[in-house]
Amino acid sequence: MQAYLLFSISLCLAVGSLAERPHPCKSPPLVEGSMALTILKEKTFGVEKFSYDAFEERVHIRLLLDQDNHTTYRDTLLLYKEGIAYQIFRHNQTCEKVHFKDPWKPMEIPRDAKFQSQVIIGSLSAPAEGLLVNNWSGTMAESHDDYLLTFTEFGCLPVHAWWYNIEDQTLLSLSFFDMVLGVEDPEVFNPPSFCDKAQPGNDAALTTFFDALI
Repeated sequence: MQAYLLFSISLCLAVGSLAERPHPCKSPPLVEGSMALTILKEKTFGVEKFSYDAFEERVHIRLLLDQDNHTTYRDTLLLYKEGIAYQIFRHNQTCEKVHFKDPWKPMEIPRDAKFQSQVIIGSLSAPAEGLLVNNWSGTMAESHDDYLLTFTEFGCLPVHAWWYNIEDQTLLSLSFFDMVLGVEDPEVFNPPSFCDKAQPGNDAALTTFFDALI
């Protein structure tokens, strides 16, 4: 009886939320999680773990990438405020340090995004069987890529995102999973000690966040 009552309450909340038009939102400032990456044109697939800090504008990405049947591992630390990125090679304890001037882009729904729909992933037939999400679309001002974003209604966490460039017909798809609030180890945003002697160079190697992904 208690489970049925809790389910009824959650169903009423969901229905009430559906009656209100969602607004663009920002994800929590400290998040860790994983995501699957696909670039269809380049036949690129990857699984990534990331740590995200919106307070200090830092992202740490650890990516296992399969591109044209060739597997590589990338460990990249992006320090937006400092304008520096580290590409870390732990197997031989070396680093590449490059200037990184990409503007900070928080994990959020852009203010000019268009609300498309609110749906349930899964089912509302029983408690904890469904996830309420919102779908948004728009066009990026800088690159003119079209995008479609899916974020949770409660918590504003990303579920799925894709970007499509009509000129070169490239589709980038990201699916998020195993996300948690907070960062377990803040040291993940500090370059390892063997990077201390690395000097900035090769400025063209890493210019945007998407370069770190692919």
